[in-house]
Amino acid sequence: MAKAYLQYRMRAKKRHGVHSPFVYALSEEVFHKKDAEKAEEIGALRKVLLRNRTAIEVKDYGAGSRKGSKPNRTIAEIARNSTSPETMAQMMQRLISYLRAENVLELGANLGLTTAYLAAAPVENLQVKSLEGDPSLAKIAVKNLQKIGLEAEIVVGKFEDTLDLTLARLPQIDFAYIDGNHRKAPTLDYFQKLLTKTTDNSVLAFGDIHWSEGMEEAWQKIKEDDRITLTIDLFDLGLVFFRKGHAEKEHFTIRL
Repeated sequence: MAKAYLQYRMRAKKRHGVHSPFVYALSEEVFHKKDAEKAEEIGALRKVLLRNRTAIEVKDYGAGSRKGSKPNRTIAEIARNSTSPETMAQMMQRLISYLRAENVLELGANLGLTTAYLAAAPVENLQVKSLEGDPSLAKIAVKNLQKIGLEAEIVVGKFEDTLDLTLARLPQIDFAYIDGNHRKAPTLDYFQKLLTKTTDNSVLAFGDIHWSEGMEEAWQKIKEDDRITLTIDLFDLGLVFFRKGHAEKEHFTIRL
C-alpha cells in the first residue's frame, strides 16, 4: 500500500492542473467541497458504533479487512477497520446529487454508514439498494438506517446469489459503489454484470483499487474496456464514466 500511495502521489494532479472542463467541474463541485446531508446525524451514529464493544460473528466472503478478518469482531472494530472513510462517503453523496442519480446500488452495506450517506442524497425519486453478504451486519445496517430516518433496501446474501436478481429489478444503474470483496476475479465479474444496466450517464465507483496487486490489475483491466470514456483515480476510490463525445479515452489521477 505504501508503494502504491507513493506512486499515486507522484502521478496525481491538483484540480487546477486538470485540463478537462467536466473533471474540473467535478473537482470544484464534488471532490473539494465538505458539505453533506445528514452529516451530523451519521457522524454521531459512527461515534456510538466506535464505542460499541458488542461482539458478533461475521461471515466474510471477500478479502476482508486490512486489519484482519477474524470471524468474531466487535462492532467498534468493524466500524473502525471495515467501513469506508467518512470523507469518501460524503463525497459520493455529493456526486450522486451532482449527477441527479436516482437508481443507486451498493455492494457491501456493512454497518450501513456509507449506505446512509448514499440514501441521504437530496435527489428526487432516489432509490438505494445495498447488498450485504453477512446477515448480522445486514440487521445492524437496517437498524442504523431506521435510527436516522433513512430509506434503503438491504439485500442479504452472497453477491453471486443476489446481484443478478437485484439488477433484474432495476431499470438502469445511475450510480454504483462496489466495495464488498476486494479481489480481482469477483471485481471484474461484478463489473461485467453492472455493464448490463449502465447508460451513457452512469458512474461506477470501485473502492480500494490499490488494495492489492490483484485489485490494481482489476482496475487496469476495467480502464481498458472500450465502453469506458473516462476514469478518475482518487486512490481510495476509482470512478468510471461512460460519457460520449470524447475524442479519446481519458484517465485522470487527482489528489484530494
